[in-house]
Amino acid sequence: MTSGGTVIRLSPWRGNTRTTQVVAVDGPPPRPDDVSDLIEYLGSRGVREIMTTALGPIDQQSFTARGFDPQEHLLLMGRPVDPTNPSSRWTSRWTGRTPSRPRTRPARRRDQDAVLELDDRAFAPFSPFWRFDRAALDEVGQATESHRRRVIRQRANRRTGSTVIGHAITGRTTTIGFLQRLAVDPAAEGRGVGSALVVDALCWLRQTGAHEVWVNTQPDNDRARALYLRHGFTEREGGLDVLHRVIDDPAGDPVR
Repeated sequence: MTSGGTVIRLSPWRGNTRTTQVVAVDGPPPRPDDVSDLIEYLGSRGVREIMTTALGPIDQQSFTARGFDPQEHLLLMGRPVDPTNPSSRWTSRWTGRTPSRPRTRPARRRDQDAVLELDDRAFAPFSPFWRFDRAALDEVGQATESHRRRVIRQRANRRTGSTVIGHAITGRTTTIGFLQRLAVDPAAEGRGVGSALVVDALCWLRQTGAHEVWVNTQPDNDRARALYLRHGFTEREGGLDVLHRVIDDPAGDPVR
């Protein structure tokens, strides 16, 4: 939908039709009156809760003015995409073919169950807010103009075959890249799996014309923060917040 020149994408939150996620995909940030119109529009269609995407301090203002509260805080980290050398310390370390080098490959449909199980293990120590179901995993790729899904597999034995020990979803819109989701099996931490996925993402973004890349992570996810710092990301002041608002019941107070 379009409101006040802002193009807004609406989608069910984690498959729940009574909770809608709001993403501004084009145009200026919505004004407070635009947010009021949005609340009224969604409320008239049976939606009872609204979630925003992760927003910076300026983009939050119109929503907080209309009763939205912070739901989750995130660290925001970014770096330029070097057109000649996306992550030199790791590409040079892994020059040549070595048995221990984690190798990424395209994620296939048959990998989806294994990816979801891995993702759940990786994010289990954190807020349930970060858990993904199948619908949420599918929606990640729809948030940008183009995206890339990769996995790393580890062979267990001849009888059981291989298992997914890492996965990543990288997106790009115009010249801006995003590490949208990255998870490593806790049992495989410290073996270069996360670094292999980050390097793969940076290489793809460089090849497809991105000039910068952004990632967010939980403030208490020390391993993820350290991984991104090793690969040249720096923290940006203020971070991001996902905002939430309950729409007043039709029998109760009117929508503000």
